[in-house]
Amino acid sequence: MSCSTVEHLSHPRHPLVLKEDVVIGVEATCSVCNNPVLGSPTYTCTLRVDIGCQDFYLHKSCAELPKQIIRHKQDQHPLGLLPRAGYYVCDICHNSVKFSYACVDCDFDICVICAFAFEDRVISHQGHPEHTLTLLREALFKCDACWEKATDYSYVCLPCDVWIHKKCASSPPIIPAPTYHHHPLTLIFSIPQMHRNFIRYCVLCKEVIWKRCWSYYCQKCTLFVHLKCSTSTTEGNDIGDNEAADLVQFPLPDEESLLDLIITQCSKFLDETHGEGDNSSEPHIIEEHWSHWNHPLQLHQFTVDVDDDDNDDRRVLICDGCVQPISIRRPNYYACIECGFFLHSFCANKMPDELPVGASPLHPHHSLSLWQQYKFYSFVTCGICQYPTNGFYYQCQICDMRFDIRCVFLPTRIRHKSHKDHSLVQTQPLDKKCDASGINFDGMRYACETCSRFQISLVCAFYPSRMEHRYEEDHSLILRHPPFFYEGVFYCQICEEQVNNQEWLYNCEKCDQSFHAECVRWYESIKLGRRIKHSSGDQEHTLTLVIKKTLRKKSPPYLCGICGKGYRLLCFLECQGCGYLACVVCIRRVHGTGK
Repeated sequence: MSCSTVEHLSHPRHPLVLKEDVVIGVEATCSVCNNPVLGSPTYTCTLRVDIGCQDFYLHKSCAELPKQIIRHKQDQHPLGLLPRAGYYVCDICHNSVKFSYACVDCDFDICVICAFAFEDRVISHQGHPEHTLTLLREALFKCDACWEKATDYSYVCLPCDVWIHKKCASSPPIIPAPTYHHHPLTLIFSIPQMHRNFIRYCVLCKEVIWKRCWSYYCQKCTLFVHLKCSTSTTEGNDIGDNEAADLVQFPLPDEESLLDLIITQCSKFLDETHGEGDNSSEPHIIEEHWSHWNHPLQLHQFTVDVDDDDNDDRRVLICDGCVQPISIRRPNYYACIECGFFLHSFCANKMPDELPVGASPLHPHHSLSLWQQYKFYSFVTCGICQYPTNGFYYQCQICDMRFDIRCVFLPTRIRHKSHKDHSLVQTQPLDKKCDASGINFDGMRYACETCSRFQISLVCAFYPSRMEHRYEEDHSLILRHPPFFYEGVFYCQICEEQVNNQEWLYNCEKCDQSFHAECVRWYESIKLGRRIKHSSGDQEHTLTLVIKKTLRKKSPPYLCGICGKGYRLLCFLECQGCGYLACVVCIRRVHGTGK
């Protein structure tokens, strides 16, 4: 036990002795700061002859406090440590005090905790350079830095009525090594003007970061993080090695991989229901196929001739069943040249006519039958992705629901390159935007159940990793996921509008061109190019199914030659010779949708 003794103004009647090894009760508090003394070196009275002496305790650290402090160089009076009997309270925290640093002339008191915890009561801050900020007492208010309501001490600019949480004002100017990003983050006090063309979202919580909010920012990657989220850490990987090996990896490698996925998933179904895959032969001619009953379909083989001047035509050789390209990868296909109707051999011969109850995890309670609309300009809306298709679909007669074949065979759980830590599960949509397209969606989604910070629409899951450049030979468009290592802004080479670089985009490495994903993928599950004869007045037109989209925001809409209505995105039938347009709604009314 130490024998060190002192005299202190807090107990002027007797000397105090330091007790370092004696266990003092839990309820004992320091007579200067009012905080518990348990576990701290503490002075007690040497005599302890009366009740006042027996209950007196003084932290060693409080005994060593200076007798006088200067709050700020602009203050007129220093503050002295004084006993304050009665009903004195701290003018900062409003707690009662027995001792305080006080100015008697100004009737100002500050407890020893506030005196040293908030020495910098008047500060200059880069977030509000016009005036100094003064620290005020704890209160509930909406912070002008983080825009959150919380109880905290506040730095206030009275002329500007600016209130900032003390914890926000104390935010470090740089986070040198965040766990969730590979570059340092810099504290900024509003969204830079060059990035205000789009709403910006926190990369961690996915909530909006308002233009005038303080946030952390990576200029190289155009990445933003809320102040409140900036100390977050990323979760560990929840995918075990065995599970990871069994999950399909998205995005798929290229445009042709979706058919590979459909065939793989469909073959699994055939193995489970028939004991083995369907090994039926491929007839040379199909006299009457259920999807094209009016003409025979003849077996062809896709070839690529590098000297063929009509190579561009092979790019539009699309299967009328799965609406996927016919290519050298799966060269056998059936064709009706007269109608421009094509089917992969698999779609013609091996696509199951019926899926029994339980075969589809997305609609397990009823059987599904394979269908197609009679007219190529008639579409059905998929009950899973909510997108239209004029290809094959499965229908539930009981629920009167239709499902695109690409959606029926999708796995319920996948992995995705843009969210490597956790697997994604197919589930119902929430009232949140898609992390790929940036828009709210009605259809099913793939979402992370572990961190609840990532979800994409099924349509965005179909985006391939690589696509052919539409205008440049030997160039490929690569699907890029934010954050991007690129300072500045992106502009789409198709629509010439700015690209939101917090969303997925396609980029060509060779020519450094960028594209909106929707500008290169907007046709989705509709086969274009089929033709129909149509009379308008005395003129006969051969109309081709196309999609017309006003690429620029200020572009005029496309006008239907029948109803006269204008549309910014719709399927039309267009005369390639004179440019006459008829919307699909009018064509269905004029030409019908039956056999």
